Amino acid sequence: MPPDSLLIATERKALMALMDEGDYKIPNRRVDENLLLATWNIQKFGSKKSDRALQYIADICERFDIIALQEIQTNLRGLSKLQDLLPGNYKILVTDPTGNDERFAFLYDKRTVVSTGLACEIGFAVSGKTHAGYQLHRMPYCASFRAGRFDFVVTNVHIFYGEGEAGKAERVKEITALVYYIDRQSKAPKYKVFDRDFFVVGDFNIEEIGDRFFNALAAKGFQMPANLDTLYTNFAQDKTFDKIAWVKRDSFSFSGNCNVVPFYQVLFQDTDPPGGKAEMSDHLPLWAEFKINKLSQELDQIINKGQ
Repeated sequence: MPPDSLLIATERKALMALMDEGDYKIPNRRVDENLLLATWNIQKFGSKKSDRALQYIADICERFDIIALQEIQTNLRGLSKLQDLLPGNYKILVTDPTGNDERFAFLYDKRTVVSTGLACEIGFAVSGKTHAGYQLHRMPYCASFRAGRFDFVVTNVHIFYGEGEAGKAERVKEITALVYYIDRQSKAPKYKVFDRDFFVVGDFNIEEIGDRFFNALAAKGFQMPANLDTLYTNFAQDKTFDKIAWVKRDSFSFSGNCNVVPFYQVLFQDTDPPGGKAEMSDHLPLWAEFKINKLSQELDQIINKGQ
């Protein structure tokens, strides 16, 4: 067996080829022209990921302008090491632990995207008399960004899974509550919201297109790439858990490019079983490309905000 450094270099090169060419090619990032948005549930991402796995995770994250991460543990050592492996132009936003002691995070490249001030967990209004009301188990994380001329908000979610029929009912309830909330925010007067261009990304625990969980997400007309109907986002390649959705606006457009990064094809080929599920995650990174920054899009955005 070759030395670890040689093995890792060989697999990193194979990973580069996977992302540079063929069926899973990721488009080049073009400053002020496109936005590459990704989401990844990195299973139990705490302090126990090996340096080898962290290097591969960094190589993948570096391909995107923004990547929303889920299932970060209370221990932040792994996330800190990941940021150290990324170029210095990558910044991070991270929450305190929420449901199941999990955090959310955004990694973003400050050369192509800037944070514009909003960073919050979504908590629904509750009665001042009872101090009680419905909240999602893992409170979603919202942050605002600007890419070139384009201002937008990304909501990072990890929907409750649950066991049995009661768990499934709660899953539908969470998705429905979130969708209706964002729909209202996207239609609110300009002075009541930070921005009305919304992306909603993350692990929705949607098992297949057309199931009740997918229908709850689609209930308010959120746009999604057509190939998400058949794109499996888990390691086992039999579930469509993860999604990238958005409120349709004239201020940007979907390029038609959306896919996963099937790292199992090239990484940890020396392990039994191969592929890196135990080392990396039981989910695959999911990404989509958006066209931004046409002057007509900026003017449409101003007009939409004014209305």
